[in-house]
Amino acid sequence: MKTWRHKILPTILAGALSVSFGTAVSAKGNNGNGNGNGHGHGNDKPKGNGHVQQVKVNKNQYPFSDLNKHWAEATVKIMMDKSIIKGYPDHTFRPNKPVTQLEALTMVINLLTQNTDLLTDGYYDSYKDVPDWAQSSVKLAMINHIVDSKDFQPNKPATRLFVVKLLVNALGSDYDDVDESNLFFGDISTLTSEEKEYLSFALLQSLVAGYEDQTFKPNKPVTRAEMAVFVNRLLGKIGDADFGNHVKGTIVDLDEDDEELTIGSKTYKVANDVVVKINGKSSSFGSLSEGMKVDVVLKNNEIQTIYAYGATGDDEDDVTFKVEKITDGRNGDEFEEAVKTGSRISDSTPDLSNESLSISLNGESAESIDLDDIDGTQDDGDEVAEALEEAIARALGDDDRVKVSFDNNRFVFETDNSPTDEVPSIKFTGSALYDLGLDSATAKGSLGDDAKEESWKITVKSDASSDQTYRIKVEDDHIDETVVIDVDDNDTAEEIADKIADALKDNDEIDSAYTVDVDDEVVTLTARDSDEDLDLEITITKK
Repeated sequence: MKTWRHKILPTILAGALSVSFGTAVSAKGNNGNGNGNGHGHGNDKPKGNGHVQQVKVNKNQYPFSDLNKHWAEATVKIMMDKSIIKGYPDHTFRPNKPVTQLEALTMVINLLTQNTDLLTDGYYDSYKDVPDWAQSSVKLAMINHIVDSKDFQPNKPATRLFVVKLLVNALGSDYDDVDESNLFFGDISTLTSEEKEYLSFALLQSLVAGYEDQTFKPNKPVTRAEMAVFVNRLLGKIGDADFGNHVKGTIVDLDEDDEELTIGSKTYKVANDVVVKINGKSSSFGSLSEGMKVDVVLKNNEIQTIYAYGATGDDEDDVTFKVEKITDGRNGDEFEEAVKTGSRISDSTPDLSNESLSISLNGESAESIDLDDIDGTQDDGDEVAEALEEAIARALGDDDRVKVSFDNNRFVFETDNSPTDEVPSIKFTGSALYDLGLDSATAKGSLGDDAKEESWKITVKSDASSDQTYRIKVEDDHIDETVVIDVDDNDTAEEIADKIADALKDNDEIDSAYTVDVDDEVVTLTARDSDEDLDLEITITKK
């Protein structure tokens, strides 16, 4: 869910961090963190960094009876004066009580609404167990991507790792690749690569720090007093955040080759490393289509992030399609998919339910794989491989991108249906690597050198749940044709694909320029002339 890219320093010197672990200073000017790390340690003295001035508390205006002489008293007072934090009706603050994820989120949103303009409309997951007073905060957090719906459990205690993600997403900064060797904490080996990137960024921004025993305790619940300190640190950084300019509207046209997106009447350049989310899930620029509602983030006159919502923005019954380029008139038959083969393992049915695993294809952002179903109850390695393939498909939102098999006591992962104008690659990270016999190295395939006709494919991704009509526009350097298909209620994806193929073949211009083949739910168009880049564009819109 990362939308930030900040130039990270290549290394964090262990000696420099040890200063933040061990240096004791006066409680005056304290940033309210108990021991300087955003967490209390019994009788440890607070440490300061000068970010917060000493505050004299007026007991008549400051009603919390349980904060007198508490190490976080001054910081809580600041947060209370700014209406970021509130207490309980019995005039207590309960500083040592674990803060819930909902409370932590609300504090951060209270800060953000006072310091920046947040989006107020967009796609988000609603929660029945969120009280009325917090519904607006949750909505703002979701549509502004401050918290990911898959991580959010409102009434559970907020852990230090959850708070790290919350603070970094709220900061809204930009970062490039993070060197995970920076992190020398002894208790973070089970964190995913993405989680380590969050932590590294938060450390460099001085939003959090570790403990004196060189641990971070990512799963330790955060108290209400500690959360006040974390939010206060965020307040000190928020003025430096670059949130970019937001543009909202409807996609009128998109050009993958020139990397341009037209929203309304204006065309914008798209960054090479653009982040794309469709209905809250990671996707690609090529998966966007005309008619989608979008909210894009512009920085340096380029689109850096795209949040898209459905084909029409409000009709969940629409048939979904995926249009992909297969070859571009240059790559040929020597194309090879990427294969990741694990080492031999002793346990072919490992229990991975408490482990983590993330996958990255073709250098794209990593997606977390849900391993709850792989709990050691499978009969053999083949069943585990089948369960892994299904879990990866759910993570990627695509059933046909990775095949998993079990051969000679090794798990084998192979990419499939990769775009052949892009070198296929596959990479895994997470604590489940050992049990699967994997490492975190990237496995790559290869592109061919022989010339081949340009070809594209249309994949029908869903069945029809109502009568609908679609326009399919085929445009290249020589033709500009549109065909129309009528989809009937209960048509399967294969039947819809057949209708598309028939309509394309019946058009004389398209038929003279392209051969059209159909295989199950996939329609393939191949140029009749080879060695030519036709700049073919296929767009599908609902009539």
